[in-house]
Amino acid sequence: MTELTADETAEADRAQSFVVFRLGGEGYALEVLRVQEVLDVLSITEVPGASRSLLGVINLRGHVVPVYDLRIPFGLPVDAKPARAPSVLIVETEAGNDSDVTGLLVDRVSDVLEFAPDQVQPSPQLGLGKTTPFVRGLIRHQDAFLLVLDVDRVFSVLATINGEGV
Repeated sequence: MTELTADETAEADRAQSFVVFRLGGEGYALEVLRVQEVLDVLSITEVPGASRSLLGVINLRGHVVPVYDLRIPFGLPVDAKPARAPSVLIVETEAGNDSDVTGLLVDRVSDVLEFAPDQVQPSPQLGLGKTTPFVRGLIRHQDAFLLVLDVDRVFSVLATINGEGV
């Protein structure tokens, strides 16, 4: 067994920041290092013939960014007329040595919060040894749980839905 250096121990004990958002009535947390920015949805250009998970594209300072509805891979009903303006998380995707940005539509972004590593509990078991596919952990927060999103798994499923890479 290897021993951790003082710097490695301090790094492991350091609080981690998460972007907290709501989707389908549940609270989620995503590492802030994965989120480039949060946008209010102003205008999304639909792309004819695109997969049902691709809402369209937005212009982000001259760059075309695809926006996916996070409800599709989660199997949640799509809200055609949301009560309030949803938000788009601009997230960096990685494929090999390449990286790109992708938008994920969520109901509402509420906070950026810090949690100690010991506050993130392992992903729950669903029975028969299977874990939830998009949740890599749970954080107890304000008498409820935040589901820590495994965004790489989300992109993997979106790529499967699209029949190609995201």
